[in-house]
Amino acid sequence: MSTGLRSILFVLASTTLATAALAGPSRTGRPVCDALVAHEPRVLRDGLLEMSAPVLGKAPLSWNEDDFDRVYRAADYCDGVHDAGTNSMIRSSTWRANLDPAREAVLGTVVALREADARRSGMHPKAVTLPSCERLLDWSHDPREYRNNSAAIFGRDFLNTPYEDLDAVMAYVKVCAPAAIRIASARLKLREDDTQRKLQSILEVYGSLQGALAERRNGGQRNTDMVAYMDGHAIPSTLASRRTQSLVRDLDRYAAARQRLPADQIEAMNKEASAIAAEAKSRVELVWADAVKERISRDIFSEQP
Repeated sequence: MSTGLRSILFVLASTTLATAALAGPSRTGRPVCDALVAHEPRVLRDGLLEMSAPVLGKAPLSWNEDDFDRVYRAADYCDGVHDAGTNSMIRSSTWRANLDPAREAVLGTVVALREADARRSGMHPKAVTLPSCERLLDWSHDPREYRNNSAAIFGRDFLNTPYEDLDAVMAYVKVCAPAAIRIASARLKLREDDTQRKLQSILEVYGSLQGALAERRNGGQRNTDMVAYMDGHAIPSTLASRRTQSLVRDLDRYAAARQRLPADQIEAMNKEASAIAAEAKSRVELVWADAVKERISRDIFSEQP
């Protein structure tokens, strides 16, 4: 903790200590006021509002009600004190005018973070790690490539997330939204709708996976059903288009019945898979189109249905 913070938060915590501190050399004639003279209230306000680097030796989001009250008491005690070296004067009203908006922003964010932490303590996901709310602001997702940094943020790639954990991830993102929006505005100067879109992207990715897995479960999954992999993870066919899913279902049906593809179906399916690959707007489509073509090729050359 910095000397300035010790001076403000501790020396001025009581009248007795303040009086005792008057002994010794001082820039202002009141040693306990030297810390205020050394700092510009506007600079402290801006530092607190950015919610990033330490202010007076303490992280902004670690400040509490007592910290602000002690600074206010210091400003009141030192009101009118003059620094002969800089010809500046401490004005309590100036300190309050600068710190009031910072107090509201910081403490409001702290409350939102505490609420999110309280909710997180009651969640017990099986495999994922629920990060700090501000960590969610690092999320990135490429919808075309269907790649994201879920493993870095939640400790596990989203494609390898247990179905039972998906609700916890999405619920936690919603709980974090108020705090994340405040922090994004302060640190990154992001507008609320931009932050909302980022958080919504997380919900959409995990929500689409949940929907795909639920649909596949409801339809029943057999040992003979096709499996396609992307980045080493199985990817549900239900994440692909309905057009692709129709092809996969037909192939799965023949495999479950241990039947070869009819000759007329081979050419038609292979042509449809090639068309899907050519028109694909996402890597999911490409992965499944290739899986279909590979399955057809295996069926053609296999001696067993």
